[in-house]
Amino acid sequence: MYSTYTNSLRRLAEQSRSLLPAVLLAGCASLDPHDNLDAAASLASLRIDAEAATAWQQPVDMPSTAWNGRDPLHADVALAVAIQNNPTLRIALVTIAERRADFVQAGLLPNPTIGLGIGVAIDGLAGAPALVQGLQALTWLWTRPDRIAAADADLQAAVLAAAEKTVTLAAQVGVAHAAVLASERVRSLDGEYVEVTESTLRIIHARRAAGEAAWLDVDRAEVDLQSATTALIAATHQTEQAKLALLETMGWPGHTLGWSAAEPTAAVTPSTGSDLALLELAASQHLELAAQAALIQRHVATRSLAGTKRLPEVRFTFGWQRSFADRRAVMPGAQITIPILDDGSPAIAKAQAQLEQARLAWIAAANSIEYDVRDTASRWRQTAAQSLITERNLLPAATAALRRSQSAYAEGVIDLTVLLLAQEQHIAAQRTLVHQRLAEAQALIQLRRAVGGTFETLHTSSLAARENPS
Repeated sequence: MYSTYTNSLRRLAEQSRSLLPAVLLAGCASLDPHDNLDAAASLASLRIDAEAATAWQQPVDMPSTAWNGRDPLHADVALAVAIQNNPTLRIALVTIAERRADFVQAGLLPNPTIGLGIGVAIDGLAGAPALVQGLQALTWLWTRPDRIAAADADLQAAVLAAAEKTVTLAAQVGVAHAAVLASERVRSLDGEYVEVTESTLRIIHARRAAGEAAWLDVDRAEVDLQSATTALIAATHQTEQAKLALLETMGWPGHTLGWSAAEPTAAVTPSTGSDLALLELAASQHLELAAQAALIQRHVATRSLAGTKRLPEVRFTFGWQRSFADRRAVMPGAQITIPILDDGSPAIAKAQAQLEQARLAWIAAANSIEYDVRDTASRWRQTAAQSLITERNLLPAATAALRRSQSAYAEGVIDLTVLLLAQEQHIAAQRTLVHQRLAEAQALIQLRRAVGGTFETLHTSSLAARENPS
C-alpha cells in the first residue's frame, strides 16, 4: 500500500468525525429527518449527474416526471427515474428517518415511575392507608452524552450510506445504459449486414443466371444470409434484455420497450491515469470510508458508555404517606446500585472487541477500495487502448479490404470466397469495436464509482458548507 495513500486514509478518518455534525445536531428535539435527507442528497449530488433531492421528493409508486417513457432515454434521465423509484435506495432513506428517531430518543429523559396505594386497616392499629411514591433514574444524566454520541454516529453513518447507495446506483444505471446503447448499435450493424448479404445473394443469382457462377456459390451466399438473419434475431433479443435490465435498475421493470437509448455526451475522464492520484482521490472523498469511520465513532461512544457501568446506578425517590390518624409524611430518598458483583468488565471487554472489529472493517473497506480503483483503472486503460487500435487500424483496414473485394469480384478477378470472407471480417471488426467501446465506457463508469463518484477533487471545507443548512 502506498504510504501517501495510507496517510490520506488516516486523515479521512479524522475528518469524517466532523463531516455532518452541524446538520445532525440541528434541531435535536425534532423527529423531522428533512435536514438529514438534504445532507445525503447534497453529498450524492456532488458525485452524480442528477439532483437527488428533486427525485426524492417524488413518490416512489408514481410515474416519473423526468421521463415520459417514450422519448430517447439519456443516462442522466434514467438516473433521475432510478433515484425516485429504486426500492433499495428508498429503504436507505427510510433508515435515515429511523436513525433520526433513535437520535431524538437518546436525548430524552426517562419517564418517572409513580406508584399509588390505598391501605385498609385490619389490625386496629394506625397504618398508612394512602401512599404515593415516585422514582426517577439519575444515572441517565452522565450516560446521556455517550448515548447521544452513539446515536449521532449511527445517524451520520445512515446519511453517508444513503449517499453512497445513490452513487452506486448511478454507476449501475450508467453501466446498464451503456449496455443498451451497445446492443442497439450491434442490432443496427447486424441489420446492415443482412442487407449486405441479401445484396450479395442477388448478385450471385444474377451471375448464376448468366452462367458466371455455380450453384455452390449461391448456396454459400444463402448460408451467409441466414447466418446474418440469425445474428440479427439474437441482437434484437439482446437489446430487449439490456432494456429490461436498465428498467429493473431504474425501478420500472414493467414498462414497455418501445423506446431507444440516447447517445451520451462526451465521457468525463480523470485528469491523470496515475494509480497514486486515483487512490488519493478515493481516499479524500469515498463515502464508504466515511461511513465506516462513523461506525467507528459509534463504537467509541459505546465503549465509553460501557465504562459507566463501573459507576453506581442512582435513582431518586420521593414518597408521601398518610396514616389513619391523618398524619402525613414526606419521604425523599435514593436507591443506589453498587457495582460489586458486576463491575462492568464484561461489557467493557465486549465494547472494546466491537470497536476493534469496526476498525478492522474500515481497514478491509480501504483495502477493497484500493484494489477496486487499481483494477478498474487497469481495465479502463486496456479497453481504451484496444478500442483505439480497432478504430484507427483494424476497422479501416477491414473496410478497405471489403471495398476492394467487392470491386475485384465484380471484375471477376477473385472468387466468391474472398468476398464473403471480407464481408465477415468487416462485420466482425465493427462488432468488436462496439464491444470494446462498451467495455471502455463501463470500465470508466466503474472507475468513477471506485474513486468515490467523481473525478473532481472535493474538499472537506466545501462539503461542510453545503451540508450545513445554516
